[in-house]
Amino acid sequence: MKKIFLLAVSLYLLNSCTRDFAETNTNPLDIVNTTPEALLPLAIKKGYDASFEYYYDYYRRIMPWTQTLVPGSCNVPEFMDDGSNMNARKDVFYGDHGSLLTDIIHKIDQMPADEQAKYVNIKSIATILKVYYAWYVTDVNGSMAYTEAFQARYGGTATPKFETQEQLYDILDSQLNSVYTAIEGANQSIQVNPGSGDLFFNGDILKWKKVSNSLRLKIASRLMKRNPTKIATIAAQVLSRDQISSQSEDFSLRSRRFTEHGNFNPNGFFATKPMVDYMRVNKDPRMPIFFQKNSYTKTAIKRLSDAGLMNSVVIDDSLKRYVGGPISPDQSTSRYYTSARRSLNGTIYDTISKLQYRIWQPEFLSGTGNAVFPILTYADYSLLKAELQARGIIATGSSVQTLYEEGIKASIDTYNFIAKEAIVDQYAPTTAGEVTAYLSAPNVQFNPSNALEQIIIQEYLNYFKQPNEVWALIKRTGMPNTSTALKLEAPTRNGGIPLTMPRRIVLPTPSANNLNYNNQLSALNQMKQDPDFGSSESDIQGRIWWDKK
Repeated sequence: MKKIFLLAVSLYLLNSCTRDFAETNTNPLDIVNTTPEALLPLAIKKGYDASFEYYYDYYRRIMPWTQTLVPGSCNVPEFMDDGSNMNARKDVFYGDHGSLLTDIIHKIDQMPADEQAKYVNIKSIATILKVYYAWYVTDVNGSMAYTEAFQARYGGTATPKFETQEQLYDILDSQLNSVYTAIEGANQSIQVNPGSGDLFFNGDILKWKKVSNSLRLKIASRLMKRNPTKIATIAAQVLSRDQISSQSEDFSLRSRRFTEHGNFNPNGFFATKPMVDYMRVNKDPRMPIFFQKNSYTKTAIKRLSDAGLMNSVVIDDSLKRYVGGPISPDQSTSRYYTSARRSLNGTIYDTISKLQYRIWQPEFLSGTGNAVFPILTYADYSLLKAELQARGIIATGSSVQTLYEEGIKASIDTYNFIAKEAIVDQYAPTTAGEVTAYLSAPNVQFNPSNALEQIIIQEYLNYFKQPNEVWALIKRTGMPNTSTALKLEAPTRNGGIPLTMPRRIVLPTPSANNLNYNNQLSALNQMKQDPDFGSSESDIQGRIWWDKK
């Protein structure tokens, strides 16, 4: 489906440890005597080995906020107040990833016309990757330097202008549209093929063409609260063109040794009660891929019972060994975290199910599997189209029910692929009968009168390996929530003080010593004019432009 990439070269190095835009524009271009196709695999790798993003942004911020994991000792009272150490994505983009992609594009643009004609495909791939990651950055940062960024080392400005998020949405959509047209118009018989250097599709440009088109609809969906008419306009063109239509066209990266760094380690994080309660009652076949069974095997129960540490009980249903922990700090002393735990001879027997560690870090405990980074899969795309059609924004030619069920089946298949690649301990492939039973489960069986809620719940579950998308989904739709079938908690602390999910990251405060200070300050002041922005750049309850109240 995808290929393995093991990279042990150091062709190119730019300083990525910066939190301002000027530095990335004043570093001189390293003279690298290599081709665009040789730079491509390194550029890709630099976008997906950012371990600090997992350590802080995902495991300790976004996933607890969105109730997709909980620490083993429950959330601390301040967990929804703390947005520190986030925003690794900005450093990734303005460091090596964005720089290398820009270098590829620049190298091609400097070629004679006859040579440029041979590099349409590679330039298109680099552009798609750059557009995607720029969108990922603006998603929580708002205004950012894009069109003039990275240009100083080619003789451009060292003080790049910032585009507003509204402007960026137009720019990014236009670039993806142009890529699709460029691929269609290219003479494919003369194209330089990156082959295995294309870590996504091994040089299959028709799959990249579908990604460029499908990604337009994904990006446009963020405009739900700002401009649904624009979504419909973009969708009309997208749906008339080639789109992602099977799992073999998933925009996801399969890689080896990308996640071996310790910061990818998910040890100490557990399943949440809202997710497990829903998945268990509906017998969701993804549950053993998402979570491990708890410690209470028959052998463990007998051992603890013989030691006088618990009463002997009979567990006649293996699903009962999937248990989620409450989210609310006020529940930190509940039986889930205290009285149901046992310790014997140095071993802790825990009630709560751990995350299935290897789908996050295949190298966990000397594992030898491969990591899979889903970006835009067929499951994602099918469920998104189901949602947009249920809202009356698009018409695909398929029924909402067909799109919904196809999305669920694709999601189950995708997670089976992820588990198999990661060599998850005791992994057992989902059977066709389990899928059929799940589609007939009380809360899952398609119900036209409750279709939107059902679709969004499945999007929430499907995005488990894409924490930013879970966060965006809740911000964009308001679901799942405390009233949906997958019932999120209303967390409290200190005996009942309600907690509210943060909406964005802490934005950098411009430094007067930064070369691009004026542009940064102007962009921040413009964002502050939005009444939803919040009290300051440090207010993580404030909102980015697309996340309108």
